[in-house]
Amino acid sequence: MNPAAKIPAAAINTGTRVLSTASRQPSSFGIALHARLEKAVSWLQARQPRRVTFLQQQQQQQQQQINAALFSTSGSAARSSSKEEDDLYQALTVSFRTRLAEQIHKPEDEYKAVIEHWTAHTQKDALTRQRTRARKDRLTAAAKHKDITWIQKEQDKLELEANGTADDYFYIIQAWIKCGELKRATMAFEKMESIGVPLTVRTLAAMTRAHTRSGNLAIAGAMVQKIRDQNLQPTSIYDLSALLEYYIKMTPPPPSTPAAESHIIEAHRKSDCSRESVENIWKVIEPRLQLGISTTVNSNASFSYRTYLVFLVERAHDFERAAELIDKMTARNISPELEKYQKTANVVIQRLASHGYLTEVQKLLDQNDAKLAKILPQLTWSEIMEAYMSRGEDQKARWIYHDMIRYGVQPNSQCKKLFSDLQLKGGTTDFRDPETLNGGDRERVGKEEANILSILFNRQPKPALSS
Repeated sequence: MNPAAKIPAAAINTGTRVLSTASRQPSSFGIALHARLEKAVSWLQARQPRRVTFLQQQQQQQQQQINAALFSTSGSAARSSSKEEDDLYQALTVSFRTRLAEQIHKPEDEYKAVIEHWTAHTQKDALTRQRTRARKDRLTAAAKHKDITWIQKEQDKLELEANGTADDYFYIIQAWIKCGELKRATMAFEKMESIGVPLTVRTLAAMTRAHTRSGNLAIAGAMVQKIRDQNLQPTSIYDLSALLEYYIKMTPPPPSTPAAESHIIEAHRKSDCSRESVENIWKVIEPRLQLGISTTVNSNASFSYRTYLVFLVERAHDFERAAELIDKMTARNISPELEKYQKTANVVIQRLASHGYLTEVQKLLDQNDAKLAKILPQLTWSEIMEAYMSRGEDQKARWIYHDMIRYGVQPNSQCKKLFSDLQLKGGTTDFRDPETLNGGDRERVGKEEANILSILFNRQPKPALSS
């Protein structure tokens, strides 16, 4: 609404008449009134330029009359203003001031409800996030101590709340999974779905990973299908690695036939849809795997590399790509942390060694301060020695024996026999190859050789080995 429209036309006409008679008053009175009116009218014109066209024309005419009266005012012509004219001037001034005040405060009044609405929602969201964060901390502590009773209490409390979020249910499901209670996690997921809580991609990814690892590939496949049906796009490495793990489990190992094995394996690779899905997911994950300051980021990177490496070695039997993957891990200083999974580590090392990828085996053994080398069983060490000896690299086979002693692994009878055969072939002095030197890890050759001979031939008690 135009604020100037509320001013009575009679008031404006009367004001004009007053200003016209101001020609016989002192110039200061007329100039002051003119300044006030001009300021108020110009303000109204700026606020509503399109809706006061008629008023603007009327004001222009009044302005011309005012200017004519002001410029025709003589300094000698003067008379005192009547009480009626003073009252009219005051009324006109108050009217303009009131309209100005209303226009100034009007936006605040209009936006007041909006501001209060968003303030309430912001406070509600902040309280919800704070409550969810507190629930997450409690469930994390309960899962760490395997406190099933506490997790059940948190779930019961959540079900009584009418405003439980998808994040709340995710932390409940994650706590059950960490405690190994997959059945309860599935029940919590079904409850979440039945009451209409929207499914998130990380909740479905967590359920997919849990059922994949437990061997329930049918349920895991149903979770993957829900991701597709709801058009959810996994973006984090955590979610993508869950799908990667599922498709790897769905990829059958290639047939091992003595005749035309490579040809059959290649045909099997091309016809396998799960393998294609694995490759597509890995193309998305691999460029994002970098070490960072976050423990979670580093753990996800190690897990993804380990999962794909095991896939290439055990399922795909693609040792060339496995070697390339190990080179990338070494260049990025990322370890697959095979030392945490001894059974998987033994399989990977043995298969790489049996297919002649001994350089890659040595890279894996040297990572993370040789943690993997220290937990390898004696049988795996003997297989590595046999692989080097079968290739005629007797010197490297001796170095492997040296490393085994240096890492505190007691050689078994097979390793002792292999080393004895190496010694009979010629010489007991090992000269290090510059290509295999790794800082100060291969020093004190003479002392190690003396220790090896003492253990091999039992000439004196086993020397104390430094950790």
